[in-house]
Amino acid sequence: MNSEYETELEIERELKGLPELKAPATLARRVMLKIQERRSVRWYNQPWQAWPVALRVTALAVLLAMFGGLCVASWQLTRAAGVSAAMQEVSGLFSGLTTIWNTFNVLLGTIVLVAKHFGTGFIIGCVLIAGVGYSLCLGLGTAYVRLAFARR
Repeated sequence: MNSEYETELEIERELKGLPELKAPATLARRVMLKIQERRSVRWYNQPWQAWPVALRVTALAVLLAMFGGLCVASWQLTRAAGVSAAMQEVSGLFSGLTTIWNTFNVLLGTIVLVAKHFGTGFIIGCVLIAGVGYSLCLGLGTAYVRLAFARR
């Protein structure tokens, strides 16, 4: 049949025939000590799932009550008279960002229209020319810096 398959079967038979490996005595002792250390840790240093059931239920109830209070407080805060004035102040601060964002969108739309009008070949040519120019500037700048700092 297939020699690779037969070789794999032979290796598998050899591996199954090997005796069980036993862990060193020191390893077993260290593992048992670690398990004992984890059991002796106080409840509040353990994961939440290991807490006693009564404490988990109490903690969950307290957290839910705090979350509900936060939701009600934020809802009531939005209905306050001072909040509307504060919201107008904040919107005034962000009006400049809104203007910048609108300008950016208009410029991006213009660039897209120009790219569609000129075609892909022109855009690729411009990118290649810019890349060659960048490479020239980088190379000449490096040469000038080395020339300027060369020991004579």
